[in-house]
Amino acid sequence: MPGTFISFEGCDGSGKSTQLKRVHERLLSQGVDVMLTREPGGTPVGELIRGLLLDPNGPDRTGLAETLLYAASRAEIVERVLLPALEDGKVILVERYSDSTLVYQGMAGGIPIDDIEDINRIATCGLIPDLTLVFDIADPQVLHRRMAPKEKDKIESRDEAYHARVREGYRALSKRYSERIKLINGELPQDEVEEIVFREVWSTLERRKGGKTL
Repeated sequence: MPGTFISFEGCDGSGKSTQLKRVHERLLSQGVDVMLTREPGGTPVGELIRGLLLDPNGPDRTGLAETLLYAASRAEIVERVLLPALEDGKVILVERYSDSTLVYQGMAGGIPIDDIEDINRIATCGLIPDLTLVFDIADPQVLHRRMAPKEKDKIESRDEAYHARVREGYRALSKRYSERIKLINGELPQDEVEEIVFREVWSTLERRKGGKTL
């Protein structure tokens, strides 16, 4: 497959959305054929599912139902967006992907990891990112300050114990898949984080596509 697939992961408030947009802009300025999308979402069906999942006033659901809803959105974006774009040789930057479900619904939510891996395998047709950047925040107070000004969605509104398990889950995942996942210190100044992230992304593009040198 000629394209390159890069996912941005991390707990809420870790800075992944900001860095995703910054890297997208820099790649565009370098003439890279790059597209930006998100998960859940990225398709009409996916956006409807996203609204259901994240609505702070939405109904409660079981952990398994939540897992399957994420998988349904993922199946849509893989078949309708990601696979065609990769076949066209595009670079794809996605905010969240299958690792999010392993961490949020599995390691933090209690759904068996083996079950989630089976569900993800079906939903993604086996598509795995070439690079995953996980933005890590060690100090919970940093997250509290970043999240304070915004209205929290249904997942963000869960208690601190849940979000602590999310942070630990991402760290565990980065060790389990160290060849693919790079842990980024999200507490550094944004410009410094951007340079670290861009080097990782560009290095992956060079390796995958024989791109320009920095």
